[in-house]
Formats: sequence, structure tokens, C-alpha cells
Amino acid sequence: MGLLNKFSRKRNKPSDTIVPALSSQEAVTRAMRNMAKGAPIAVAKAGAEIATALNTVETAILAIDAISDQLIEAELLADTARDTESVGRRALIANRYIALLDKISDTVCRSAHNGMNLLDGIQTVYEIKLDADDRASIILHGANVTVDAGGLGLTRPQEAFASLVEIERTIAEIDAARRTTSRVADLFSDSAAVLAERLSRLDQDFGPNAAIASQPSGAAH
Repeated sequence: MGLLNKFSRKRNKPSDTIVPALSSQEAVTRAMRNMAKGAPIAVAKAGAEIATALNTVETAILAIDAISDQLIEAELLADTARDTESVGRRALIANRYIALLDKISDTVCRSAHNGMNLLDGIQTVYEIKLDADDRASIILHGANVTVDAGGLGLTRPQEAFASLVEIERTIAEIDAARRTTSRVADLFSDSAAVLAERLSRLDQDFGPNAAIASQPSGAAH
């Protein structure tokens, strides 16, 4: 599935959200309107910054997709533990679950792009300047999808899944985490769609060279 298809794909949206959508649509539109009166170098700078912002959001979306898959795997592990009577087998499943939590943490760490990590919760807002005069900028809002309490809230098994109480609690945590990642992915997809639309208009008005990112796309997961 292509990246632009990922951007336009809609998920089921819960009524609540945890991160705001991109709040710079008017700023980008205003900057592009001013481009028509400005020098080609200003157009190139703004185009590169918008493309770089899109690449940064794209990197976050790829990471969220990977985390979503990992959460599905985590839920399967917990379900298997619930259906398993052997304490020894449950302990082995618990170890696999802990390793999966570490994998999610690694995915979050590797989601950084262009000096910005939109998923680790360390910095909630990043500003990308579109012009030298600071008259317009793109605001990228971050989220926290780490496994910690401030993020997805996935706790490590303390009893090696020996008790059904711990297993049921883990399943509930995973279910909540999947809803959270779905909301975050939806909002980042909306942000990416806005940026992609601006780049498309920029390409039409000024040519494809105005939409070349100053930084390459983020690493794969």
C-alpha cells in the first residue's frame, strides 16, 4: 500500500482524542500566497520545509503502523496465556511479551526524523520556519506512544502471567493502547494529507523543484 494511500486511509475514530491535529493550515496557505509575490529562492525554501515536514510526519505514521502490528501480536500472546494452564508455558509467553514491549520502545526511538521525534512524548510541539522573516511556520504536534505510564501504559508482567488477574489486566492495557495508537495515527494522517495537498498545489504553481525536501524520508521500520 502506498504512503499516500496510508495518509488517506480512515480508521474508526473514538469520540476522544489525545493529540491535536496540525494547527498550521492557515500559516501554510498564507505563506504560499505570499510566494507568488516573492523571489524563487523563497519559494524553494518554503517548498523544501513543507516537504521535510511531510517526511517527518510520514516517518511517524510508518512507526505507528509498526507499533499497531506489534500490539496485535501482544494481544495474541496475552490471549494465548489466558488459554494456557501450564505455569511454565505462561512464563515463556510472558518473556516473549516483555521482549515485544522492548521492540515497541525501539520502534519509538527509531521514529526520529530531521531531529524531531513525534512519538516519544519528550517534546510536544515542533515549529518549522517557512521563511527567513519568521512570518509563517508549520507546527507539528507530538504524541507519546512509549510503553510508559504517560504513553500507552503497558506494564511488564510481575508474576510471569501466573495469575489470570495479571493476564486480564494486560489484555485491558493492550486494548486501550490499540485505541490510543488508532487515534494518533488518524490525526497524523490528517496532518499528512494537509501537507501533501499544499505540496501538490506548490508543484502546480511553481514546478516540482519547489517541493524537494531538505531532508530525506525517515528510516524504515
